[in-house]
Amino acid sequence: MTTTTARPTGAQGRQTNYWRVRNGRTPEPTDSAPQMWHIRHGHPGGEYSDLGHELDPPEHHTPTLLTRSRRTGRREEEEFRGGCLACGWEGPVHHGAGYGDGDNQAVEDAHDHAFPGWRELPPLTTAEDRWALPRDRGRWAQLTSRYPPGWLDRGAPLVAWNRHRREEHAPPHRGRPRYELRVARPPAKPRTSPANQEALF
Repeated sequence: MTTTTARPTGAQGRQTNYWRVRNGRTPEPTDSAPQMWHIRHGHPGGEYSDLGHELDPPEHHTPTLLTRSRRTGRREEEEFRGGCLACGWEGPVHHGAGYGDGDNQAVEDAHDHAFPGWRELPPLTTAEDRWALPRDRGRWAQLTSRYPPGWLDRGAPLVAWNRHRREEHAPPHRGRPRYELRVARPPAKPRTSPANQEALF
C-alpha cells in the first residue's frame, strides 16, 4: 500500500513546497518544480521560502499570481491562477503565454477576491501620470479620494488605461507598492462635423 502526500494549497503553502522541491528537500525530482503551482517571480510573496518557514500572512486579502508549466504534447504551456497571501483562496486556471495573455485574467481574479469593485476605481488616463503620480501628493489625493474607505491601507491597485492591446498588469515594486492594472481605453466619441450648410436649405 502506497501513501500519497497531499500537496499544499494556498499561495504561501504552494510557494514553500515549490522551493523545497527545487532545493531537493523532498523525494520529488528537482526539475519537476516548474510544473508545481508557485508564485510568479516579481509578484507579492514570490521571494525565497524554504523549510516550511512561511511568513506570517497579512491581516487583509492580498492578491498575487500563481503559475506553473504544463507539458501538452511536445510543447510546454503556462497556466496561471490568482491567489491570496492571507487565505487559501485560489482562482480558476487560465492558459496563455504570459505577458498579458492568461496572467492578466488571473491577476484580475485575485483583485476581484481582494478588492471587489476595483474596476470602478478612477483610472489614470495619461502615461505621464504613471510616473508623476507617486511624487504629486495633490494629484494622488484627488485620484484616491474616490477609493472605498480602508482600501489604500490594504494596497488597493492603481487602474490605468493601457497603452496597447494586452498590456501586462504590473506587480508592486519598490517605487510603487501596489499593482497597476491596465484596462481598455474607452472608445473615442465620434467627432461631430458642422452640418452641411447646403443641406439645411
